[in-house]
Amino acid sequence: MPILIDEKTCLSGCTICDFFCPGDIIWRESREKPPEVKYPDECWYCGACEDHCPVDAVKVIFPPEMLNCQTPVETLMGLPARGLARPDAGEAGATN
Repeated sequence: MPILIDEKTCLSGCTICDFFCPGDIIWRESREKPPEVKYPDECWYCGACEDHCPVDAVKVIFPPEMLNCQTPVETLMGLPARGLARPDAGEAGATN
C-alpha cells in the first residue's frame, strides 16, 4: 500500500488529502468515515496528500526500487545530462 492514513490522527470531516490527490486515488465517502485509498496501484507517489495533511496523518510509502534508484533524474525525464560529475560517477557524463 503506497499510502498509509492514520485514522486516529486524521481529522473528522477533513477532505484535504482527497482534494489534493492528482490521481484521484484517495476517496472519502462521507465526512464521518476516514478516507480510503481506493486505487493504490495508480499512486503517482507525488506526496501531495502527505504534504497538505494538516495533522501529518498521511504517509507515502515509497517502494525500495524507487528509493535505491541510481539513474540520474535527467535520464529518467529524457533530458540531456547537465555535465556535472557525481561523486560516484567519475567523469561528467560518463556511464558505467
